[in-house]
Amino acid sequence: MTTPAPRPSPRPARRFCAEDSRAAGEPIAGTGMHPARNVLIQWPKGRWRHSMRIADGMEGEIERAITQLVEAGWRVNLIDRKEARADRLQVFVFPENLCLALPPETLPACLDALRGGGDPTAFGARPVARPVVACCTHGKHDRCCAKWGFAVYKALAAEAAARGDFDVWEATHLGGCRLAAGVLVLPAMHKYGRLVPADAAALLAAEAGGQPLLSRYRGACHLDRPAQTAEVAGRVALDRAGHRGPAEVAQTDADHWSVTVAGATARVRLHPDEVRIATTCAKMPESGLPDPRTILRAEVLELAALPETAGPGASVPLATHTADAADAPPAPAPFAAPDR
Repeated sequence: MTTPAPRPSPRPARRFCAEDSRAAGEPIAGTGMHPARNVLIQWPKGRWRHSMRIADGMEGEIERAITQLVEAGWRVNLIDRKEARADRLQVFVFPENLCLALPPETLPACLDALRGGGDPTAFGARPVARPVVACCTHGKHDRCCAKWGFAVYKALAAEAAARGDFDVWEATHLGGCRLAAGVLVLPAMHKYGRLVPADAAALLAAEAGGQPLLSRYRGACHLDRPAQTAEVAGRVALDRAGHRGPAEVAQTDADHWSVTVAGATARVRLHPDEVRIATTCAKMPESGLPDPRTILRAEVLELAALPETAGPGASVPLATHTADAADAPPAPAPFAAPDR
């Protein structure tokens, strides 16, 4: 009797760093750092590589100019969308809040002038008319950004088209692939993570009102990790108490921070913790768990009214809670969006 051939072992299910990050309980607060000086260059997505700034077709002067601009301290990302013109490249410059439409052959000279402190208006720069929403869909950098990012981009683009007050683009790597879908809003410099398509309307409504969408907010880009962690926790608690507006964040001692919004201050305590996560899909181990990674968790201790609004020492006690756990957004439903 012939012995049947053994069946091949089933292929192990593909893992995604974003799913592992959620499962490990990694908070998104404190992960929003991003450089202040940014140049966004429209370039066809089909030509993107793993690099966030160099793509096919840039060989020669364009690649040189971008490389030297980065060496001078600028962050360069590529952007694209279906309706973008091929003969003129859209370029955005922040924090100058300028936009340009350039023929490709003019791009190197413009970037060189920017690097040297020149006036971009000589190249036809004009003020940015609407906030720019950059959604990472960079599947060639990390597969999570394709799986979750493109569907969120489409939802944001549709919502922005209906509203008419935001400029939405696909973007290369923005940092934090494991927190896909990720978005950066400029010039507000608000960074978001774990967005799902259903968040599009709420995110644009919040940004239109000058506020971050707290349920997906990673922190103000200009703050460091501890300050961002405190900022998000403080904002959430103060928002629940009806205090909304710009936030002032200050460290009061080694582990304690104050977050002040609209006449009230939240006292926040930070403490370290560990999670086992891989920062990208490429860094995920074939078996077992990733190495431990230190994170920060926040506890809001109390809310206190400022003296000029409620008299010296006035305060409103608030039950201690762990903000990143209590306020964590729900995990997005699994879906696979094609990378355009």
